[in-house]
Amino acid sequence: MISQRLEPERLSRAELDDFLARGWYRIGRALITTDYLVSDGELRSAIWTRLDLERHRFRPSLRKRMARNARRFRVEVGEVALDDTHEELYARYRGMVGGVRAESLDQVLGGEEGRALFHTREISVWSGAALVAFSWFDLGETSVESLIGVYEPAYRKHGLGLYTMLLEIEHAAALGMRFHYAGYVLSEPSGMDYKRSVGDLEYLDPAAKRWIDHTPYAARQSPAEIRRRRLGEAADALARSGAIVNLVLNSVLKIPGLSEQIPNCSEEPLLLICASADHPMGLLTVWEQEQQSYALFSGKPVSVTLDHDDAGKPTEPMQIDLFILQGNLGGYDSAEEIAFWARHYLPLLAPRLRE
Repeated sequence: MISQRLEPERLSRAELDDFLARGWYRIGRALITTDYLVSDGELRSAIWTRLDLERHRFRPSLRKRMARNARRFRVEVGEVALDDTHEELYARYRGMVGGVRAESLDQVLGGEEGRALFHTREISVWSGAALVAFSWFDLGETSVESLIGVYEPAYRKHGLGLYTMLLEIEHAAALGMRFHYAGYVLSEPSGMDYKRSVGDLEYLDPAAKRWIDHTPYAARQSPAEIRRRRLGEAADALARSGAIVNLVLNSVLKIPGLSEQIPNCSEEPLLLICASADHPMGLLTVWEQEQQSYALFSGKPVSVTLDHDDAGKPTEPMQIDLFILQGNLGGYDSAEEIAFWARHYLPLLAPRLRE
């Protein structure tokens, strides 16, 4: 599974609890779940996390941080505020951290529909009359879901991003909640690792579909790392055989709902495509983890650059890479077998264009 997305018409707080417990997370007015994410241009395995508030106790170092900031700043808890002050702070924060993020706070909330669907609250941090940080979180019956944390770049040294998450946890415990959900971490070191510092997290094991007290993957053995490694070996073997090879991220990772719009679109997160110089058909090599083997598919590679919207207005260029499946050409044990059979099959695809 790459990802799933739901846009419920109604969502009770108890239903939100259930989705969170199964590894779903809010994006705008939708709920999503995924096994993979793209970070620094590479495929990574996502690991969903939560904190059991019944067992949680803040470490002394975190209590000192919270006490220090409590003396320095004023904290308020209340309704979400969507105003110019918040938007301007978000714009400065977004400019500092970069990456692919919602363009506005209204987009973060999913517009009016999202605000009506979820029970969202705010923790705000003030220095005098100046708003210097805030976080938004959704309330379930027994759970709190952290939605976003924003802080003033000039106050970065105070660790206000982590501080607002600690305040969320403290507030959730005071409300009698059982779990605090902060989304995912990655199987490899990343900027998401600050979430691990709040306490002893639980991790969702995607195979067993249960929460455990340690990461579900051994070092270098996450599904994303194995896929990158195996497909890299196959790409090298194909290149040695003289094939035209392209190893790219599947654009269905970046564009929710894209696979539903295009029939027979491969949902493999990494596309290892062997193309022909003579015709538009090609071969797709995939690594099947459960079978511990490769598989080869025929079909049509799609690679286009979108640089305008539906109205013809120029936009930031976006590369789209897909593979439209046609036939299953079987399983293979090694990268060398893939290279051998790719040379055999690729010329045979051309006559199908005249059918």
